[in-house]
Amino acid sequence: MCLNLPYLSYRVHKQQGSTLVFALFVIVLISALVLGLLSQQLSSSTSVSYEVQGNRAFNAAQSGLQRGLVQLYPLSGSATCAGVAPNISFSGTGLAGCSAVISCLSVSNPQDPARPLYRLQSQGTCVANEITTSRVVIMDAY
Repeated sequence: MCLNLPYLSYRVHKQQGSTLVFALFVIVLISALVLGLLSQQLSSSTSVSYEVQGNRAFNAAQSGLQRGLVQLYPLSGSATCAGVAPNISFSGTGLAGCSAVISCLSVSNPQDPARPLYRLQSQGTCVANEITTSRVVIMDAY
């Protein structure tokens, strides 16, 4: 059996450029996939940050509402909206950067007009870097 060496060398030289084109195609394809995954990861981390900040704002609103209830119904004295402080700034580690704005309003009681009904509203707001979230909690108490 006889080998045709000039034909083989010509064929090898002819196919050398196709490997380079294929390698460039694979590199571009992998780069596009990596960029897509990085974009999705960034979007996911941003939504998790908003969710965490939203929970902190809700907890700030709840804490403001509880503090408003304590001030509305003191252990000694009668209930009045005048005793409720409107603003609270939190400095603890869990709610650092958060605040609550509390409003108290005396409304008519549909079940017992002789007994006053108080409507407390607390708006908790948390700011961290460029993310600001706010939640509102409302409670009727008598």
